[in-house]
Amino acid sequence: FVPQEQAAAVGVRIVELDELFRTSDFVSIHCPPTSEDKGLINRETLARMKRGSYLVNLSRGSLVESLDALDEALESGRLAGVGLDVFDPAHPDVTHPIFKRENCLTSPHSMATTEGALTRIFKAMADDMAAVLRGERLKHVVNPEVFE
Repeated sequence: FVPQEQAAAVGVRIVELDELFRTSDFVSIHCPPTSEDKGLINRETLARMKRGSYLVNLSRGSLVESLDALDEALESGRLAGVGLDVFDPAHPDVTHPIFKRENCLTSPHSMATTEGALTRIFKAMADDMAAVLRGERLKHVVNPEVFE
């Protein structure tokens, strides 16, 4: 999490989730899936969201309780629109009514497959392979403690 001072320096105010949902015009989710945030976006959460707001989930499908809950929020006008590129299950029933809505934008979860992203991924892999061959420490590793 970003310290309060660092956030304030760029004009950001850190708030509790309840306030975020009640006051935001747009809520864009970008967090890792954990047991604590499974179903974070549910009927109760959606009911607290600012009427006419937008929800974007680019994180994990498991953060959203169900497509039914989102569809109901769109139908009622609570949400003005949703953007989804992740689903739970990963391959949802494409006959679900939400996919027929003009205010539901969906795409496959493929943000890492742009040409630029793939170039950076392959360069990082090559850099780390070369580092191993030189006996150096890896630069791109998610569990560096294994080298301690």
